[in-house]
Amino acid sequence: MVDVDPAIHEAWQSNPNEPVDLIVHVSGDMIQLAVALEQRNVTVKRRFRLTHSLAIRCSGKAALQLLKEPWITRVEADRPVKALRR
Repeated sequence: MVDVDPAIHEAWQSNPNEPVDLIVHVSGDMIQLAVALEQRNVTVKRRFRLTHSLAIRCSGKAALQLLKEPWITRVEADRPVKALRR
C-alpha cells in the first residue's frame, strides 16, 4: 500500500464522495494505466511522461482504493504551482 499524508487520507475517509485532484506516480505503461483508471471512473486530466505520472480527478473513495494498487508508487495532492516574480 502506498503511503500518503495522514491528513489527506483522513479527508478522503471523512468525505468519500468529494472530488479530489491528485498526481499519481506509476510504474508500467502509462497509456494502459490511464485506460485502467478511466474504467474506474477516474478522470485522467494530463500525462507527465518525464516524471511517469498522471494528473487525475476522482472521489475520495476511489483515491483510497488506488492506494492498494501495486503499480502506483506515490500519490500527492495536485496543487497550484506559483512561480516567483522577478
